[in-house]
Amino acid sequence: MNFKINQQTIEIIRTTRKGSIGLKVEPNRIALMVPKRMSNDTIASFLNNEQEWLQTQINDKKENMPKCLSLSSGNELLLFGEKILYKEDHHTDVAKMKTSFEESTLTVFCKQKRKLKHPETAIMKEVRKFYSQQLEQVLAEKLADLAKIIKVKPTEISIKNYKSRWGSCYPDGRIQFNWRLAMAPISVIEYVIIHELCHLIHPNHSKAYWAEVVKYCPNYSIEKSWLTENGTTLMSL
Repeated sequence: MNFKINQQTIEIIRTTRKGSIGLKVEPNRIALMVPKRMSNDTIASFLNNEQEWLQTQINDKKENMPKCLSLSSGNELLLFGEKILYKEDHHTDVAKMKTSFEESTLTVFCKQKRKLKHPETAIMKEVRKFYSQQLEQVLAEKLADLAKIIKVKPTEISIKNYKSRWGSCYPDGRIQFNWRLAMAPISVIEYVIIHELCHLIHPNHSKAYWAEVVKYCPNYSIEKSWLTENGTTLMSL
């Protein structure tokens, strides 16, 4: 179900939230999260009465989407499509470089006992490890169920450091995912999982392949467009 404001499509997503309405703005998607039992008339009334507020929120969120990501303390990064703060702590002594994630802030503790020849490389390695762990959790939650629904059996799942692709599927059933996917919204990650699993049926991008994808991800074009528009940003890290 969709509504329009100033020629912009607002996707309505019904959730288990009680009484509250939430707005989610992504570069190629605007979604309004509403309580499951809220009537269409109530939703239409809210959209009509709050057009100015909604447009302001949409504009602000779109303008604030980072265009380039870099590991500089105080910069913003992304985690599952949401902005997080990146910090480096060069004062706290630690036995070995490590990361922590609290209150939407990713901190790398850099002051370890052993001096490093290339600290920037070590910091990047820790950040990549953090994102890989985040992606592993999503894959653990989503992949087995999706594979069962699609009726395929991947032989091995791993996370790699690709610079130009989001995933790979091999004839022997191995599937690999780019760790940078952890920066994309969950819906986009689900699309990439489905994309790769469907390659176990059709090892190509034929019409039959895309017909298979659309069975399990009807709005795949939205998620695919998100990657097209934001892929350069994610790959910049």
